[in-house]
Amino acid sequence: MVKERPALFYTCALVIGVLLYSKWPFIAGFLDLLTIAVATVVVVSAICCFVIKAGLRNASITVAMMVSGMLCGAVLCAVHDRIDIGPGNEWKTNITKGAAAVREKVADIYMANGLEGDELAVVAAMTLGDKRHIDRNLRNEYSKAGVAHVLALSGTHLAILYFIFMLVAGRGSVAARFVVVGTIWGYVVIVGMPVSAVRAAIMLSMFTLADVMRRGYDRMDVLVTTVAVMILIEPRVVLDVGFQLSVMSVGAIVVICPLLNGLLPYDFHKRHHRLSKIWGMVSVGIAAQIGTAPLVAYYFGTLPCWFVISNLVAVPLTTVLLYGAVAIVALWPLPLLQLWAVKAVGFVAWVMNVVLGYIANLPFAAIEGVRLSVLQVVICYIMTAALLKIITYIQIKT
Repeated sequence: MVKERPALFYTCALVIGVLLYSKWPFIAGFLDLLTIAVATVVVVSAICCFVIKAGLRNASITVAMMVSGMLCGAVLCAVHDRIDIGPGNEWKTNITKGAAAVREKVADIYMANGLEGDELAVVAAMTLGDKRHIDRNLRNEYSKAGVAHVLALSGTHLAILYFIFMLVAGRGSVAARFVVVGTIWGYVVIVGMPVSAVRAAIMLSMFTLADVMRRGYDRMDVLVTTVAVMILIEPRVVLDVGFQLSVMSVGAIVVICPLLNGLLPYDFHKRHHRLSKIWGMVSVGIAAQIGTAPLVAYYFGTLPCWFVISNLVAVPLTTVLLYGAVAIVALWPLPLLQLWAVKAVGFVAWVMNVVLGYIANLPFAAIEGVRLSVLQVVICYIMTAALLKIITYIQIKT
């Protein structure tokens, strides 16, 4: 496994280094930080060169790589803490204020056209990242239904918007693709740059660049590169719960979905296209739930049971809702049509709330009171990785 994906393990080492420094910051105070940074770069460069030649056949190389990665992660976090940015950040303040003004303007459009209550809360959260209108009951219902992620801007939302913009711009032009990517980044800035959305925007940018260059790419490598870039920019992002859930969800989808799709024979996928698509949606939900379940139990103490059904409802309705949100913005010169678009989006949000509320109140909707320790979370992920390895081996043999 290490031999196949050295970048993955080195990025994991970076994360561990940041976590260790966050827990015990004195570990970077024994030596001068600049000396450690220079030494780390030299060591990492030498190890990378040696790893390429040796192919990670030697266990000591793996250990050295992991140690250097943890050291580099601790140093990055320590250096970031000691950097004094100082004055000259007015442009950031202006961008933040401008983004907030845009969000308020769009929210005013929603409310001026009659959107209110839980429907306003859901639409504002999904399109603007504004969760001020979400009350505890609505949040609990979405959490028990296993679709709390749709209330936070994430890869699902950006992927849907990316697809919509690509339909409008067209896939043939290289310039159009970069315009779409720029539009996505502009949207991420407007909604306040939540870490899950930033992660998704970086990945979409890499996918687009690889597509334009006609280069093949591995989704796990793209995810690992994205995580490494975000750690370099802000090491403490690994402590963010949304970042952890977002990364583990995408990683699980990349790894587990092919295994779940492989459970059905090739003839079934070929003959039953619609059922195959439904199974694809189910497999995505199962994979994401497996990847995030230990973290959800650790942070929130609950595990949803009807998440498969909930995702079959939430994902299509979220797609329709985002299509409608784009139409609302596009129809600003036509108030009457914009009014009907807001009404339609409100109706979709109402249907989603009613159905998910019903699912959340079904018997055994969620397992409450599950509290895992950090060690238990680590053990859960180790056991999951071992089980996936066994399933992969069995599928290859059969």
